[in-house]
Amino acid sequence: MKATEAVLSAERTIVLREVELPQLAERDVLIEVVSCGVCSSEFPVYRGETMGVRGVSYRYADFPCSLGHEVAGRVLAVGADVTHLAQGDRVTGIPYRGSGFATHIVEDADLFLRAPESIPLEYCLGEPLMAVTNIVRQAQPEFGDTALIVGDGFLALLTVALLARYPLRGIVVVGHHPERLALAREFGASLTIDGKSEDAYWCARKFIDGPAHDPDCTPWRGGAELAFEYAGNMEALALCASLCKAKSRARLMMPSFYGNQEFSIGHYLMNRGPDLRVCHPAHSPDSMDDMRRAMWGLGAGHFPIETVVTHAFGLSAIARAVEMALAREDGYIKGIVVPNRALCERPESLHWTGE
Repeated sequence: MKATEAVLSAERTIVLREVELPQLAERDVLIEVVSCGVCSSEFPVYRGETMGVRGVSYRYADFPCSLGHEVAGRVLAVGADVTHLAQGDRVTGIPYRGSGFATHIVEDADLFLRAPESIPLEYCLGEPLMAVTNIVRQAQPEFGDTALIVGDGFLALLTVALLARYPLRGIVVVGHHPERLALAREFGASLTIDGKSEDAYWCARKFIDGPAHDPDCTPWRGGAELAFEYAGNMEALALCASLCKAKSRARLMMPSFYGNQEFSIGHYLMNRGPDLRVCHPAHSPDSMDDMRRAMWGLGAGHFPIETVVTHAFGLSAIARAVEMALAREDGYIKGIVVPNRALCERPESLHWTGE
């Protein structure tokens, strides 16, 4: 059986090619792709920054390479030893062998599970929802904690929505997109701060201190017990560290991709003493358990996925999808690539940008 897939053939160059799919092994599954999310973790790959860099995924050793790993689709066939999935199942998962931006994929069945029936399949992006679930679980939020989130993108907004389900003292979000900050408030943020027009440190510190706020307090022993850095730069990481509660082993969550930036958050390591937790989904203690929990949460209404998936693109418009994601234009928060619009369960709800 043949499939059409998109690959990165050179820096910022995506091409479509026809490939012969392999025969199903005993534990394999054949999936017709309904949608695949555009993930910011692949932006450095798209720009050629991580190609062949030591320690980076084997997927990016050289051109051409595969992109796309946030797949939702329908099972067309299963291998002889697959028992948890069957033909016709609506599934989501994490492909590794090839491009998720494809009409069809063959993958290890153990990397896929059923999607909730109550959510249109094109929105059942298991991998990023698994990522958010992993991040929050590793943060170990406790009763009465204060959470700081720096960044207002897709994962940050979903983190707000999930943390809002916990009995926290407050959730502070720092960003610079007014429309996204408005969504953060809608999803449960206690305070949003526009980092372009406000001093994020002092605004957050005043909120955390409440009536006891004293700008001249030295040393300041207050701070947030949880800090999530989603902006992916050292300035944002230092802001998170500076607002971590001192002498309490506050959890500083680091899910972002920092490329080759020099890592430094200065004297905060000593004075604030946060517990640095690299929580990229690749470091989940059990990614499939996280995904099962995430799919339950999606079906239960804990993730406002249909609000934050803002754009849809056809298979031939993937470069446009990535460029729009990089520029964050036209209200973009999250895009999905749809190889065949007819396979969507609610196509009229999507903002179609390119075929």
